[in-house]
Amino acid sequence: MPPDDVHLHLPARRDALSADRFNTPELSDRPGMRWWWQSPLPPAELVRELHAIADAGFGEVEIAFSPGFWADDAQRAALGAVLAEAELLGVGVAMTLGSEWPVRTPNTTKGTKHAAQELQYGVTRIAGGEAQTVPLPPAFDDTERGRPSRLLAVTAARVLTWGAAPTIVPSEQPFGPRTVIVPPEASTVLDSGSLVDLTAQVEDGSVAWSPREGEWALFAFWSRDSEQGATSFLDRAAAAAAMEYLDEHQIGPENLDLLRRAGTELFEDSLELNADSLFWSPGLLDRFRERHGYDPTPYLPVLFAQGMCRYWVPNEEPTPDFDLDNGIGARIRRDYYRLVTDLYISDHLLLVQEWSVGHGLRHKAQVAYGQNLEPVRSNREFVRAGGRAEAESLNSGDRAPVRRDHPNWRFALDWQRSIVGGAHQGGATRISTELGAQFGAAFALTLGDLRQMLDKEWAAGITKPFVHGFGTQGPDAPWPTQSRFADFVADTWNDTHYPEWQNWRPLTDYWARGTLVLETGTPRTDVAIYRDAFLTTAARGFGEEDFTAPAGLADTEALERSGYSVQYLDPIGLADADAIGADGTLFPDGPSYRALLVDERAIAPAAAEALADAAERGLRVVFVGEPPSGDSGFGGGDEGRSDLVREAVGRALFLPGVARVEEMSQAAAALRDLGVVPRASWQGPPLLTQWREAGNRRYVLVYNPEGQARSVELSLEGQGAVQELDLVSGVSSAFRFTSVWGRTLLTLDLPALGLRVLELDLTAGEIENLLADSVQGAELPLAAWQLRVETEEPEASRTIELEGQGPADWRSVEALSGLSGIGTYSALVARAGKGATGSVLELGDLAGSAVVRIGSRQFGPAYVSGSVVDLGDALAGEGESEIEIEVCTSLRNAVVASGRIQGPHGVAVPQGLIGPVRVRTYSTRGIE
Repeated sequence: MPPDDVHLHLPARRDALSADRFNTPELSDRPGMRWWWQSPLPPAELVRELHAIADAGFGEVEIAFSPGFWADDAQRAALGAVLAEAELLGVGVAMTLGSEWPVRTPNTTKGTKHAAQELQYGVTRIAGGEAQTVPLPPAFDDTERGRPSRLLAVTAARVLTWGAAPTIVPSEQPFGPRTVIVPPEASTVLDSGSLVDLTAQVEDGSVAWSPREGEWALFAFWSRDSEQGATSFLDRAAAAAAMEYLDEHQIGPENLDLLRRAGTELFEDSLELNADSLFWSPGLLDRFRERHGYDPTPYLPVLFAQGMCRYWVPNEEPTPDFDLDNGIGARIRRDYYRLVTDLYISDHLLLVQEWSVGHGLRHKAQVAYGQNLEPVRSNREFVRAGGRAEAESLNSGDRAPVRRDHPNWRFALDWQRSIVGGAHQGGATRISTELGAQFGAAFALTLGDLRQMLDKEWAAGITKPFVHGFGTQGPDAPWPTQSRFADFVADTWNDTHYPEWQNWRPLTDYWARGTLVLETGTPRTDVAIYRDAFLTTAARGFGEEDFTAPAGLADTEALERSGYSVQYLDPIGLADADAIGADGTLFPDGPSYRALLVDERAIAPAAAEALADAAERGLRVVFVGEPPSGDSGFGGGDEGRSDLVREAVGRALFLPGVARVEEMSQAAAALRDLGVVPRASWQGPPLLTQWREAGNRRYVLVYNPEGQARSVELSLEGQGAVQELDLVSGVSSAFRFTSVWGRTLLTLDLPALGLRVLELDLTAGEIENLLADSVQGAELPLAAWQLRVETEEPEASRTIELEGQGPADWRSVEALSGLSGIGTYSALVARAGKGATGSVLELGDLAGSAVVRIGSRQFGPAYVSGSVVDLGDALAGEGESEIEIEVCTSLRNAVVASGRIQGPHGVAVPQGLIGPVRVRTYSTRGIE
């Protein structure tokens, strides 16, 4: 049952975590599964698949409609059947807004009054000095006037320097527009004192005019539908029209009551908006005047920077087609980008959230995805209205296998910090992720890959995964699945042919417990980095293009090596009326940032004033490089705004809590000198943390991003007793610690690419800190290896038995090359004998997921290479035992061998238990 409508207007929060709920999470804590509805299926088959997903431990499904099964009687009947069954199971049902992204409905697509609009220009060179009548130039990319267009304005300016014109070339992307406009190498420079609006002088497609001496450019600006045919995201009427269509044709009045009872969210996937020029809407000029206090019409030529309204936006703003001699063009463009963000929030995000609340649901969106939008502010305002923020591992740049030296690793972290920071500032704790989408990796991702991807995203503050995804399977579906993305994007799971499907449940248990911890209490972060940008850049997705993604938004490694947690803050957020606490902390009821880093040369006046006010109250501020000395926007050309910036920054610089450094890498030392101590601190490795405060308890997640295990001396703010929360077992256990000067000290061993979760109880009195200590013993030899493989193949499964075959990559074993399936390894192992308390199994390299059995006892699954399985006393005593290791592989190699995936993406991957595999004994002793 969804919360009442009042609560749907606010971020959802939970203030306490019980041991019972941690051990047995509720369905609302459990992960979600994206469910691709690809082609019409009988409701009975969809209900069967719903049960399979629920049995695997998922508490929510997210129906992703496809054009072939959407907005008709069959789809609405199927939706009703699924909602009714989901209500009985207690499983939540979310669904996409339509069958495509961006949102597109028949009443809001190209040719309708609600279609996304763009503005393009045409330009004519003319010589001044005499009266003349000049025909209006067509759009430069539509010289034959083949596209229906409406004249918006005509302006002119004297040219000081002609640059090259932009060029139109074929697009190299496999999706989206077929052509792309390449910006010029140098801008055409216009005389800022000559700008003139000639719109009132247009008559019969020409303008009569007497320009002064010199060379002039006459511009005509044409409004037209974007070729993409998406719904306008800058027009409230367009969003309302699209929602009306979804009400009638996707949901259906017959399903409304069921949706209120079983539904959870209405989901908007990645924006992926494309305009050949500028994003536009019919009322944008008026909204610009209202927002910024000046008429942008004379300045329209300087708004065009090719690629800034395309998905993906470039890493840096391209050379604009036109600029002004006084250098203010960039500031005017910033005013435009800020307005686009305003309209996206008010006329799209919040309107759809309000519509969703009317259905007893929330709107969930991958906000500001890959566009010229401000992501921190967009997420903050969205969640303040009750919306759900979501990231995406593909767009972020997270790739499997996870490795810190990947070119996207840091950018992915920073992009997630932008989303999470905005959501935390807005009061939300739940930030979901579309987990696992990856180009060229169909059938190759393992459960271990997904676990390691989410471990890293958890460390950025993401809380709940929605796995990408489960594919509906009709009776005529090809083996092994009907693929949603033509065998290119991972992945389209099903419960019939994927060997690893049987090992989902322990992983979903692990995820549910991690989600539960991270969604408890108030998230806290040490440091905010001021960022005034409208480039919501995105990782590219293709292997070779990942190297062109941004390296990161800031150099924060030195901060991470000292324990500082980091997020990003936009200028409007800094100037927010509720942003500054009595002690100077920023967003005291949320992240409670204790310090602000500013690496900008210009800043919004209101943000500069807020910075100085916060610093006077106690906020620590570090300026990196030259402090800001001017207004980042234009605001009608009032240079008094830049004077305000200089005065406010100058006021801050004289305060004792403010410092300057030359590079971001020096900021950690400056913060220490200013007395800013991380809530969780250490020295050395670049670890990442998440910190939650829930009454007198603190929950701390510590993540090791390196490919080797680490041991650190960890210092936690506050004095109390420490327990470790085991996300695998759901059990809490006491942890060895000492206390000094109001902090709690402990030694923490972290696995490679892994994490641990601690609870610090500030109410605990004096306790006896006696814990067991393990001492490694002898290695127990393994002998008489055998392997039995149940294959997964197009025609039928086979059983292959290999005497003497131990751990090895299946690709190197002649009988197994090109196969996938379930391999059961067995070996004889000597028992531990006297003196040993227990034993562990070291699996070495693992390509799949493994379950270990000794007699009637079962351990695992283990999901990742380097896993160490504690066998307890299963090998106690004398003699020898048989140990069995069952490994479920990915489908990749069998699919490649079948010929279904060919070309550069048809590459086999490691499969099976690769090892080396070792068994070692240990003994425990009590210590004081």
